Amino acid sequence: MEFVLGGFSGVCAGFFSNPFDVMKTRQQLQGELMRAEDVKNKPYKNIYKSIQSIIKAEGWKGLQKGLSAQTAFQFTLNSVRLGAYQTLDDYGFLNRDENGKLSMIRCVIVGGFCGFLGGTASCPFYMIKVQLQSQSASSKYAVGYQHSHSGLIDALKTIYTNNGIKGLWKGYTALIPRNVVGSSVQLSTFSVCKNFLAQYDTFADSIFLRAVVGSAVTGLVTCIFMTPFDTAATRMFNQPVGKDGRGLLYRNLIDCFIKVTKTEGFFGGFYKGFGPNYFRMAPQHLLNLTFWEKFKEINNKIQNR
Repeated sequence: MEFVLGGFSGVCAGFFSNPFDVMKTRQQLQGELMRAEDVKNKPYKNIYKSIQSIIKAEGWKGLQKGLSAQTAFQFTLNSVRLGAYQTLDDYGFLNRDENGKLSMIRCVIVGGFCGFLGGTASCPFYMIKVQLQSQSASSKYAVGYQHSHSGLIDALKTIYTNNGIKGLWKGYTALIPRNVVGSSVQLSTFSVCKNFLAQYDTFADSIFLRAVVGSAVTGLVTCIFMTPFDTAATRMFNQPVGKDGRGLLYRNLIDCFIKVTKTEGFFGGFYKGFGPNYFRMAPQHLLNLTFWEKFKEINNKIQNR
């Protein structure tokens, strides 16, 4: 049941945060491997300009580009990672003491491990999500390599036909660090915040309030640590591939970090899209983890009855 609840909480969060995910993806691809001074056209310079550009090219529906892949990704990722995290907690792997206090080190390790599991299972959907979100109906607003998928099913068929089953996990080496770092920071920060807040009367009797405040803090911390890996994953998943299935821009994660740092600078390149990424993560963490807590609370009440 923990796995199903985790998946549903991810889907709920993914729907509301997808517009910011689209903006984040396009900002990360804007000016790829170009120095800042050489980038003349910046249709996705900031959040306001990103919204304006997307609506001009594709209408309001453009803000929900790739929603089918986003839904599949969020359900698969969160059903595995949140379900595994809760299961390991139930079996005592987080090493709570007699007062219920968590071991921070174990939270980080278990969170990272669960992120690895979730990333492995959801990798094909993440790749397709990125490729669909990057597609623009107008060449004026196009950034990065433009794939020609008509939707989730078409993308799965095309990638499998051209590159086989391995093609669906192309860029896997970039996704795993993203998910391990993201999950270890997210789940450990959220768990520690909840326990810290529970000491105060205002939060002690309200699972909802603890989840809301814990999620807001968790979103910022996770965004700071995860954005460079998120940008690298976006670049690697969206790059064109040769007939041999190899990426034409980046050989691997290390090669991506070296090339982007040389041409765009570390902060200028890997922290592109930080604004929409935070506005994506904050509500996503808020909704995902709050729904997760509420679903568990409802499930516990049903089981007790």
